[in-house]
Amino acid sequence: MTIATVPAISEADARIERRLCELATCDSASIWEAQDELSSAITEGGMHFEGRAYPVCLRPLAIDCGLANHLGATAEAVVKLLDVAAELYCCNEDVQDLFPAYKHLRHRITSLPKHRPIVRICRLDGLFGSDGYYKIIETNTEAPGGVIQNGLAAKIWSRIPNPLTHGLSLDVSKQPFAKDPNCFVRELVSAYYAAAGSELKTAAVVNFRGRYTNEVDWIVNGLSDAGVKATLLDVSAMKRTPRGLVGPDGELIELVYNKLDPRDLIDAKESSDYLEACAAEEVVSINPWISQWVLSDKAILAVLSDDRFSSNFDAEQIEFIARHVPWTRFVKAGVTTDPERRRIELIGYIRENKANLVLKPSNATRGEHVLVGRLTSSVVWEENIDRAARNPYVVQEYVRPGEITALHPPSRSIKKMAYGVDCYVFGGRLAGFQSRASLDPVMNVGRSGILLPIAID
Repeated sequence: MTIATVPAISEADARIERRLCELATCDSASIWEAQDELSSAITEGGMHFEGRAYPVCLRPLAIDCGLANHLGATAEAVVKLLDVAAELYCCNEDVQDLFPAYKHLRHRITSLPKHRPIVRICRLDGLFGSDGYYKIIETNTEAPGGVIQNGLAAKIWSRIPNPLTHGLSLDVSKQPFAKDPNCFVRELVSAYYAAAGSELKTAAVVNFRGRYTNEVDWIVNGLSDAGVKATLLDVSAMKRTPRGLVGPDGELIELVYNKLDPRDLIDAKESSDYLEACAAEEVVSINPWISQWVLSDKAILAVLSDDRFSSNFDAEQIEFIARHVPWTRFVKAGVTTDPERRRIELIGYIRENKANLVLKPSNATRGEHVLVGRLTSSVVWEENIDRAARNPYVVQEYVRPGEITALHPPSRSIKKMAYGVDCYVFGGRLAGFQSRASLDPVMNVGRSGILLPIAID
């Protein structure tokens, strides 16, 4: 599992960076003309972000094959670690204490499916550390965005004449979901067969109160094209029966894929039938509740990186975690160890090391209430230490994002932006990459971030 250190960018990417800076000065019209052609093609291709323009940038992030292999091997190894963490949650009370929001749901969470990996679909978000290693900062094991559209967007990007990549040999099709955007749907069908031993006939993409509809149309249509009777249903439209989970027409639903925030279901009365049917495996759920709640919670990185739990991992896994999982702790008063494994009192350590830390709600999404210490005033930091000690929060070592120059279509500007690289894993295997870039230190497409196609040199 040991993976060699790699540079954060390729020579091809450095050439793109120089060319963009030159053209921004002497011929910016040519760049924006190509960007407009790309944006129009993306829109015509039916891609959107919850009704808004899908913010795909003309400037790609170019990586070499060595880096692509490093990212893929890292992501696949993390998914295997999540299997260990899931088993650990089921039997270790100290681990369960890191997830207080789900205490009353434990009977649903600890019913683990037989198949491995437990997480069939996920996106692992990461940054490159100062040591050159790729660091996983979030796990996204619920229902991540971009599982179909990013592959389609990469294919469209590759067909647009691009002044930034002229003369470079860049390939997007080395990513499975760019070579074949149907690989996501095939994984759903395959996961059902692995669980049930029969061909999938009916499926539902499940929504809740109209939130998080991105890519639903692509998923439903993809399943239909694969010969599956598929529909979009709200959680409240399904009923638990002796035959299994049924839709409003009374037809049995064999597989469900959630496009919702599972935290919204926790106390919703109308979700009870659905929660119980999935937990009892009366329907094949991708992903199961332990993935939706525990493994997607930011505290899962505390399970991996906290010395208290290291005896549950072998020596190779411990070395891997040290390289690829940033130091993370669930925020509460008490003694723990710092990144150098020295004993510390955690609250005091957070107070004294603001510049090197990030505070995050452990079970929020889209960058909500994330505070980067070095960009936060001492007064606000102090206030949020108190909030973090009273609510489910994690503190994580700060990993400084890399910077690139990119076009920002929403503001029609060319600027230096922070970027990261995210890895999609379907069925335990790398499916592809995305890169998000943002003027905001918290990178999120829902917060005016943009998407850079990943091209392999």
